[in-house]
Amino acid sequence: MTFDFFEGAAGTGKTHNLVSRAAEIVQDGALGEGHKLLALTFMNGARRRLDARLGENPAFHRRFDCQTFDVFARTLAARRRSLITPAMQTQADALSEFDGPCALAAGLLENVAVQKWVAQSFPLILVDEAQDLDEYRMRVLQGLSPSCRIVAAADAFQCLHNGRDTAPLMSWLEGAGQTHRLTVVRRTSQRGLLAAALAVREGRDVKAVLTARTAQNRTTWNGAGFRLQDAVATQANTGLLAWTIANDISQRQGQVAILTPDASNAIIRAALATVQTRQWTRNNGGATFGPYPHTWDRRDNDEADALMADVALPETASCAELRALLAPLTGHAPIVQAISRMDRLRRAHGQASFTSAQVKEFVREAVRNRSRLDFRQQHGHLAMTIQRAKNREFPNVIVLWPHTATGSAEHLRRLLYNGITRAQNHCTVIVLGQNRLNAAPFAP
Repeated sequence: MTFDFFEGAAGTGKTHNLVSRAAEIVQDGALGEGHKLLALTFMNGARRRLDARLGENPAFHRRFDCQTFDVFARTLAARRRSLITPAMQTQADALSEFDGPCALAAGLLENVAVQKWVAQSFPLILVDEAQDLDEYRMRVLQGLSPSCRIVAAADAFQCLHNGRDTAPLMSWLEGAGQTHRLTVVRRTSQRGLLAAALAVREGRDVKAVLTARTAQNRTTWNGAGFRLQDAVATQANTGLLAWTIANDISQRQGQVAILTPDASNAIIRAALATVQTRQWTRNNGGATFGPYPHTWDRRDNDEADALMADVALPETASCAELRALLAPLTGHAPIVQAISRMDRLRRAHGQASFTSAQVKEFVREAVRNRSRLDFRQQHGHLAMTIQRAKNREFPNVIVLWPHTATGSAEHLRRLLYNGITRAQNHCTVIVLGQNRLNAAPFAP
């Protein structure tokens, strides 16, 4: 079958071209009666964004289905369970709850009959952010390719899995069909922002493409749409970092996304808590700025764990006892859904008690379901990890770079590049601590 692969740097329109090419294929008659386009992504956030993009195009009206690889894999494994061998099951059992089903699906798709069975429903497959595919998901895509038409997009440099070798995957993608190289960045036209991102990608000194400016004994490096600076920040004194963040927000129009490679960093957490509540006064004229409320955009399991962080669950308790214990949290929909689930199990199956692990899993599943259905909509300024921001764009970005960012020099450059390239209008990179700008990822 035909395979189209779009390769390009961040902001070059890979997703746009992916969807446009798929629309052309659909308009040429690729989807017959009962057929749908299947769009596959690695994470739920990317799935929701691709689902919205496809829904805007009349060519796909009611003729597409967006899923993550692991959801597709679980469905395939459940529908063709009779073909799963003991060896395949043993391999899957040794893997995680997400990788295991993908390994089963990959094994099933080695069967030509299974390949054709999938193609009867989904003759056209879209895959966005393909550089994130690990060996199991890559095998799933390879298993689909003989019977389905594939349109995929990827950029090896945007793989944020530390140490993962993307060369085999990229080599296979480039050799599977026609490769389309995208070279023009369309997300922004800000020259300083473009120059800084390219310097990071190529491993050059970022400061060399910017203009140094010194005021009040502090130096910043600036370009159109971009600023690089450091900030003295310690656990005992987070006020300067908080002021620096708030001052930058005050200069921007529109939403600001605050990104960091380490959301657990105590200095960053403390500074952002201050940004949420404090108002500052400028020395020249007495104008004020702040506070700037923002929402943390977290992974589903992190969101669930945060909901339950202050609840001391007994090892085992009755439904009534748990309902009373969780009553103060019933303003949160996942908690209400978890209580309802326990109540249904009590009434329908006579389950008298529940373990702490069961309750936590019920909350996690409720959060995951709300995320999958896009009920966790957030507005205003956002804070999140750089990894969480993948495949997204924001009017303005602040990247907070702590000393706790870990990984190889190459991995750190990829993280910084992905953070910078989320910005459409302006990006400010604030490095915590001094004299850190002459080393990776800011310089060779």
